[in-house]
Amino acid sequence: MSRKVLPPFIIALASIWLGWTVLVDFFIVPVVFQKIGDFFMAGFLGIEVFSKLNNLEVLVASALVALTALSVKRGKSAIVAFVLSLILWFVAMFYFSYLTPKIISLTEQWKRADLMGLTGLSGIPDLQQEHQYYHRMYIAIDSVKLGLLSILIGFGIWRGDEWK
Repeated sequence: MSRKVLPPFIIALASIWLGWTVLVDFFIVPVVFQKIGDFFMAGFLGIEVFSKLNNLEVLVASALVALTALSVKRGKSAIVAFVLSLILWFVAMFYFSYLTPKIISLTEQWKRADLMGLTGLSGIPDLQQEHQYYHRMYIAIDSVKLGLLSILIGFGIWRGDEWK
């Protein structure tokens, strides 16, 4: 890949990731919960959207790690971008391998318990509270992710010419 193309490509990938995260977090999922009357149906639709998004995040995060590693190889000034992309890769992998599957499992158990008129199942006393805990964790990490993507984009715009 040409040296001149590398920084803009990193900025573009990070911008796309930031854009679709904002679109899904602040527009699509809230509309789903507003328009679909069945809470669990809306939740499962939201989970499907986030699961697909997680797959894309792993791909883009992996590409960012590779591209920023190439930038570091060409010049040490890109080390900050590499570290940011590595942290973002760990976030994507945490979502993909742990957090999203955990939320899916808790949602399924919560729905099952709700149908039986129970609050807990499988040794979890209150599935709704357990689900909310992991949901809040997702929101907190997503906020950090948005900040890291913004920093990566800003750093790329500010210092990208040194990465060539």
